[in-house]
Amino acid sequence: MTNHLSESVGIIVPPSNPTLEVEIKSLLGDNPYLYTSRLPIFPNCDLAQRNTGYLANYLDTARRFGSLPLTATIVGLTGSNYADGPDADRARCDAISEELNAPFTTCSLAILDLLQSLGFSRLHLELPYPDWLIREAKMYWERAGIEVVAANSILDALGASDAYMIDSRQLDQYLSTLTLHSGAPILLSGTGMRTTGALEDLVDRVHAPLLSSNLAAAHWLLKQCQDDRCNGSVLFKKLIEKLKRFSTSSDWNQVDAFFNPY
Repeated sequence: MTNHLSESVGIIVPPSNPTLEVEIKSLLGDNPYLYTSRLPIFPNCDLAQRNTGYLANYLDTARRFGSLPLTATIVGLTGSNYADGPDADRARCDAISEELNAPFTTCSLAILDLLQSLGFSRLHLELPYPDWLIREAKMYWERAGIEVVAANSILDALGASDAYMIDSRQLDQYLSTLTLHSGAPILLSGTGMRTTGALEDLVDRVHAPLLSSNLAAAHWLLKQCQDDRCNGSVLFKKLIEKLKRFSTSSDWNQVDAFFNPY
């Protein structure tokens, strides 16, 4: 018997990002079906210039999905959205949603929506960015009403040149050394950084909630779907359930002691 796909969603990806589709698919599971559209290349531009160029191309890149019947579309980017702040980010996405006649958002807003739905008001940032972009990220979350308790560069810590150079083993080892902050989830933001392997390995061992841009993106996409088959992979369910346990517990050590849903 043919397994008919229930719904389809779209993800907009930076041109050289090798990670995003793979991780989102591993979190979505078999349904919904995932389509990809890539942002244009900006040769001879630095990161700041590329981020500006990406912003101006969100709508055109979404239109390249053509007549595909997409339930929703998300931009797999955070860094481009930080400078303008969350209000401008949401206004831009609302305008594009109206143009497409379907829900549209960014990974930065998907993270914010997940934090707010779980009741977290503090955040520990671990980012594969240069210092100037970390400052913009910190300002974005503070403007959204989130207290940033730490904002660190994973690039500096691991001696990596960009997010694509960081593998799950390095990330796992690095996260194991962090000082944890009460009430503050650890956010691994940067859609090109390989995070699901580290999250899967550490979910049973770290006494703090762990989330990533890609986990938040998958969560938002699944929320837009109506078909009850669109409920995420086993890994997705485990990671989200852990976040929910943390959000409702005053003793995070107990969460780990009693957590083993799968």
